[in-house]
Amino acid sequence: MEKNDFITDVNVTKKKFSKKMKFLLILAILFTGMCVIAGTANALKMLEEETWKSKDIRIVAYNLIIYLFNIMIFISMIRIYASRQFFIRSLSKYFFGIGWISVGAAFTITHFPTYQTDGFVIMQFGDFVLIDGNMLGIGILFLVFTSLIKEGIQMQKEMDEIL
Repeated sequence: MEKNDFITDVNVTKKKFSKKMKFLLILAILFTGMCVIAGTANALKMLEEETWKSKDIRIVAYNLIIYLFNIMIFISMIRIYASRQFFIRSLSKYFFGIGWISVGAAFTITHFPTYQTDGFVIMQFGDFVLIDGNMLGIGILFLVFTSLIKEGIQMQKEMDEIL
């Protein structure tokens, strides 16, 4: 080949993660996997001991919701690793689900008879609390993350089309 010659290769090359990203992704998969296993054991223990009849349902609800989030994040990490793409549609769907579960929980857990406020509530009238502010904040953050991920998917799709 001479100085000004170039090769046009139209074959699609397989995407690879950098070593740092691969290490962090595997570490995240292992960590969330351990959280899922521990959460399963904790959920079974809570069912066995009927923990939901305790003094504060908020703690039980938070634990179960966090367990559900761990499962969804664990599955999305595995799918990211398998597809070799950072922004995948299922990730936005999982984050969208987490966001709406949090928003729904913010409205529902306040109506359990054993609910006790932790200080951050929205629209409280005496003992009546309409919205748990912590769960609503988490839900809104995940819904914002969902829109960011959807933008990332669009940008990744455009980059793939250009390349």
